[in-house]
Amino acid sequence: MSNVFELKLSPHGVAEIIFDAKNEKVNTFSVPVLEELEKILDSIADNQEIRLLVIKSGKESVFIAGADLHSFESAFDDPSIAEKIIRTGHRVFSKLQKLPFPSLAVIHGACLGGGLECALSCSYRMVSDHPKTHLALPEVTLGIYPGWGGTQRLPRLVGLENGLNMILSGKTVNAKAAWKMGLADHIVPWQFLEEKTNAFIQQLLHSQGQTKILEKRNKKTLRKSLLESNRLGRKILYRLSEKEIYSRTKGRYKAPLIALRIIEETYPLPLEEGLKKEADTFIENIPEGFSQAKYFISLFFTQEALKKDPGVSVPVEPRMVKEAAVLGAGTMGATLGWLLTNNGILTRLKDISWEFVGKGYGTVKALYNKGVKNKKIPAYEADRKFDLLSGTIDYSGFRNLDFILEAVTENLDLKKKIFSEVEAVVSEKALIASNTSSLTIHEMAEGMQHPERFVGMHFFNPPNKMPLVEVVAGPKTSPAAVASAVELSKRLGKTPIVVGDCPGFLVNRIFMQGANEVLYLLQEGVDQETIAKELLDFGMPMDPFVLADEVGNDVAYKVNKTFEKAYGDRMKGPRLLELIYEAKLFGKKDSKGFYLYEGDKKRHNPEIAKLNASIAKSGDRPKENEIIPRFTLVMINEAAHCLQEGIIKNPAYLDMALIMGIGFPPYRGGLLRYADELGMDKIVNQLQSFSKYGARFQPAPLLLEMKEKGSKFYP
Repeated sequence: MSNVFELKLSPHGVAEIIFDAKNEKVNTFSVPVLEELEKILDSIADNQEIRLLVIKSGKESVFIAGADLHSFESAFDDPSIAEKIIRTGHRVFSKLQKLPFPSLAVIHGACLGGGLECALSCSYRMVSDHPKTHLALPEVTLGIYPGWGGTQRLPRLVGLENGLNMILSGKTVNAKAAWKMGLADHIVPWQFLEEKTNAFIQQLLHSQGQTKILEKRNKKTLRKSLLESNRLGRKILYRLSEKEIYSRTKGRYKAPLIALRIIEETYPLPLEEGLKKEADTFIENIPEGFSQAKYFISLFFTQEALKKDPGVSVPVEPRMVKEAAVLGAGTMGATLGWLLTNNGILTRLKDISWEFVGKGYGTVKALYNKGVKNKKIPAYEADRKFDLLSGTIDYSGFRNLDFILEAVTENLDLKKKIFSEVEAVVSEKALIASNTSSLTIHEMAEGMQHPERFVGMHFFNPPNKMPLVEVVAGPKTSPAAVASAVELSKRLGKTPIVVGDCPGFLVNRIFMQGANEVLYLLQEGVDQETIAKELLDFGMPMDPFVLADEVGNDVAYKVNKTFEKAYGDRMKGPRLLELIYEAKLFGKKDSKGFYLYEGDKKRHNPEIAKLNASIAKSGDRPKENEIIPRFTLVMINEAAHCLQEGIIKNPAYLDMALIMGIGFPPYRGGLLRYADELGMDKIVNQLQSFSKYGARFQPAPLLLEMKEKGSKFYP
């Protein structure tokens, strides 16, 4: 018995079930929890004094957060476990729906997955308008579909179009949107939740009140009538949904397509038949159809672990940042200024001239204007946050700042000069960080008076969108500085991962090997379009040559030289990149790189082929089936070096960093999960067979050791 529910019976015919998992932050469903709920439902089903059942949460900002994913981990290896979970949920929620009296779900806070499926099984739903009240069926983002009645009850309640939009994307809707679409029957101000709930209960205790709600629920718009009330209209919706899925996922994610099929097959059926089909199909797809789920669930747990990870092993108090400065008002620095002000931090934006500061202001304002246009922030709120930004061309106002973030060009001497100036004007308690992507914290800290408060915070570009921050501890960086950088990153809505200090840190160091390998393949005669297609089919988010042009081929060349100096022949860059640099084919900023850019259009740059021809060697060119092995193996090999050197210790964190930093396909679980699937024997053997291409394929000692022991990155 899990003992997470409390049943209260009032003399007025209202029964309350309060869900409160005492030692947990959130309420979740597992088989024992469902079975406890079932016993309560059985105990009240024949109570003729009950006129209404109300289901509430005992948590402050969570209704029910869904299923206990730990219980699902083993289900994808054992269909019998999955079947028990699915059948139990179906049985319990059907009992809830079939109670001889109406039921009401009072939703205040997160109502996700199985929590929403529970609410859908109730007769009525009301929501508070609290900012934390949001509803979703996010199962497709975990590689499965809603299996406790969600694919059946949601479309029947809110209409096929709304149901498909929520289920196939896993998107979240807020309280107001839920009420507008009919997912909620009533919305109340959260400040008066108890009083308004009691008033709504009184309405539901009378047949007139129930009738009024059902009349509103059954009203249909013209669009809904045209699209959903006939077979042709529904077929159009299904095909549009399928097209949208392929546009978004390129068909690489199985769950949305399986969910679409089950809805298409069951929507015209009676609810009971649809529910049975939903459960049977879910079980049939274990493990093949839902094979990606084990990766997504593992990544979910990694994400949760990172949220709780303070970044240091010793207890220290992070510094609370209230006022900050960004040094450098270029696109990166200005966007960081937006990020800080958007999270309520007073921010000084400094550069060497008012012209540059003004351009930075323009960048920040444009980001706020875009947010207003896209209805992500009200205009008055955007204005309020923009007013948190101030500009300067000197260090006035720096004495009382908590945090200084440097974001100038990658020039070591310039950065060291700036840090010397900053230390002279800030308090000894101020945290100083660099957004460098290639220089080491050790190098930049040389000559600093207080290197213990200096830390790397590598935001990925563009920082308003990219979720990852590499927090880099130099040899003298204090635990307090690291903890403060980690805490600030979380406050900014980012995922911080602490990595060791080395050229390129973690993500760029590993990805540079893959990016270089793409150029080696091109240099050796593999067609550019073929390489791009293979990497996109593998799941990488962008044509690698477009990415190179976006980053800048001049930047890539200079970073390559830094890496070659640090790591020797293992990181030696391809000759083609050097020729591209000499020809000044820097990329999109100059409208010519691997592609020629004309407005929004691009075409292949014939000069690349000419440069390549000038260094072409006779002999067999690599086969197409070598593209993905070479691209992934050099990165796996470099990742092994990083683990061996202690740049990062947790393989799951490394995988998450590459998923967030370079878009390594999450449905493959991450680079090291992918390596485990390949097997260490195959990896080492292939590396050795590719060693003819260069020192970068010499297997890392860790890989040789793992092959010898028969071990994996994930035990």
